[in-house]
Amino acid sequence: MDESADIKRETGDKTEPPRREIGNANLFADDIVFSDTEKILFEEDLHENASNRDGLMDGNPADRYSANKKLNQGGMKAIWEVDDHRTARKVAMALIQDSKIASENDIDSFLYEARLTANLQHPNIIPIYDIALDENGNPYFTMKALKGETLGEIIRKLRNQNSEYQKRYTLTRLLAIFLKVCNAIDYAHTKGVIHLDLKPSNVNVGDFGDVHVLDWGLSTLITHLNEYDGEPVSWKSLDDVSLENGQTLTRYLEKTAKRREHKNVVGGTPGYMSPEQAQGVPSDIDFQTDVYMLGAVLYEILTHHCPIEGGTVKESLQRTVRGDFPPPGKRAPELRIPAALAAIAMKAMATDPADRYPNVAALIRDVHQYQDGFATTAENPTFITHVALLIKRHKLAVSLIAAMAAIIATILAQSFSSIKESERVALDALDRLQVKNEYIASTAQKVAPDYLNLMAQQEQDFKFAAAKQSLDTSLAFDPNLESAWMRKGKMLISQLDFTNAWQILSGNHGHPVEKNPPAIRLAKKYMETGAITDADLPRLVKDFKTYGIADGLPRLFYHLNQSAFDPETRFPALAEALQILNPEVETLNFNWQPTGSLGWIIDIGNNPGLNDISPLCGLHILILNASRIGSPDLNLLTEDGLVELRLAETQLNHLPELDQLEGLQVLDISGTRIRNLANIIRYPKLRALDLSGIEELAISPQLIWNQNLKMLTVAEAFRNDQTIINLTRRGVIIIYSDN
Repeated sequence: MDESADIKRETGDKTEPPRREIGNANLFADDIVFSDTEKILFEEDLHENASNRDGLMDGNPADRYSANKKLNQGGMKAIWEVDDHRTARKVAMALIQDSKIASENDIDSFLYEARLTANLQHPNIIPIYDIALDENGNPYFTMKALKGETLGEIIRKLRNQNSEYQKRYTLTRLLAIFLKVCNAIDYAHTKGVIHLDLKPSNVNVGDFGDVHVLDWGLSTLITHLNEYDGEPVSWKSLDDVSLENGQTLTRYLEKTAKRREHKNVVGGTPGYMSPEQAQGVPSDIDFQTDVYMLGAVLYEILTHHCPIEGGTVKESLQRTVRGDFPPPGKRAPELRIPAALAAIAMKAMATDPADRYPNVAALIRDVHQYQDGFATTAENPTFITHVALLIKRHKLAVSLIAAMAAIIATILAQSFSSIKESERVALDALDRLQVKNEYIASTAQKVAPDYLNLMAQQEQDFKFAAAKQSLDTSLAFDPNLESAWMRKGKMLISQLDFTNAWQILSGNHGHPVEKNPPAIRLAKKYMETGAITDADLPRLVKDFKTYGIADGLPRLFYHLNQSAFDPETRFPALAEALQILNPEVETLNFNWQPTGSLGWIIDIGNNPGLNDISPLCGLHILILNASRIGSPDLNLLTEDGLVELRLAETQLNHLPELDQLEGLQVLDISGTRIRNLANIIRYPKLRALDLSGIEELAISPQLIWNQNLKMLTVAEAFRNDQTIINLTRRGVIIIYSDN
């Protein structure tokens, strides 16, 4: 078979521990081999052996379907429009071309694609109606017959300056199409599926706004990519082959895991392939591979050109690995591409996956930010950028001011013949300009409270740096916003800057401020005491409560714990603060231990009634034992690096979904009220998980996607749970507990 062809498929609890049993201690396999946890994605359902195909035999398809016309063909598949006599409708049928001699691998890959696509049920993914074999064992499947044209055809007509398409497919509409594609891929990623061949020609745009992502032939489960243990895939034999834009390279893999013979194919489309695809190492491919290709699709929407065009396969792949392509603005300067969208495309197409968007949802959020007239993360926006966008969102006022300025200039240029008349006209114009300036100033004043509200929410979420920036923006837009200055003063108190806090709160800084007598008294009390020491901290915490600004304690502890400190004095002070904030705790258990530069080991376990953990805010904690306490707000654990978290028998009722906890390796939520584990996939590095003693617990199939999971503790009742069985097969140590 010609390789240049498009379609070549290649801490210690002193109570008596419960009785536990290790169910499969002899299994320590590193390779992940999935079975039939979910029928939509697992190998036994996609392909097993010939006997597994017997259920697909459907006699002679000609008895049910009659062909009308061939819609498309390429490589192994041909797509026909057929009449379905049972449902009296036209559908599309995919089958292996008559001219191709299909091997068992080809048939297995064909059925794998059909079954995988059938189980991706999303409005922007083509629905599969039926999968079957004819009397000769030849596979086929039927699906929705799509109308319209591909996004690639639309862009090609835009590139050729087709006036009708230029009117119909504005940038706004193209972005709407792009977002639908992103939503489909984001959905697929939640199922663990990577598309791997995203490009405009694989997106169908219907006449009534419907958009479908096509051709899932290269798609696979992320876990299957780790099964490949052979050499990197080489495209060397194709180095000198010239390909038309949009043509796909595929190749069968060798030496893959023994249970995956039927889906051993890798590839992509030059010009859209990510650097990791071009380098040919399947285990390096991740969800961010699709993020790269989505960036390439956005690049082509903006420029009407593929990021890397023409040349040979070797040249295209080398340029891909180097990231050798111009920014959208330089590629098509005549299209006046918005800088924000260009920045989004370039961030998504970063050569290093770590520099791309972490997931498709983040890419979607940035596009929405652009559509709503706000700055995107890809732009690394400055204060000036935010102001410029604010002005852009209020174009009327700015346009009026610009128009008046132009009128003034014209009048002044023509006024030499009559100085007095010119002066009168100029003064009138300046009066009107002043009115407009006042209008824009009032507009900014209207926006200032919005930033203040944003600051309040960020402070409540313990995002202190962002809250400070939002507060400063609010005061920049309206320096006379009294409530903002009051919040500024309280913020300075939490940062131990009592002198400047008193200056602001007492109104001595030159701006009106909302009065807060308790805060003023507290700032004045400590203004002349000098530096606050750890010995002063308990008294300060009591004063925060006494003077009614206890909501500023998280920022206070964050400010203190982020600075260098002596642990021999700091931790006893933090323990006293915990006792003050949690009076229900009679005798506080608090232990700490250093771990060098990595952080601290903290033990606050066995403290029933301990709910407020504000003193831990800002600490770099490596291991935290918070078992048998109350219901703490884990948002207070603001720092990354926590690898072990024990929450056994707390009052928590939901699984924490925090970015700073993504590095967790050990999680104990036994005996809690957490019953829904759908968010467990948010902890990709999790190695040990304790779910014992949870009433009405539902074992989520999402557990199968925690690829690093090595040990799981569950109740005896789950011994026959299908997800547990499949984790056992994968080599996870299952410990059964009778509590």
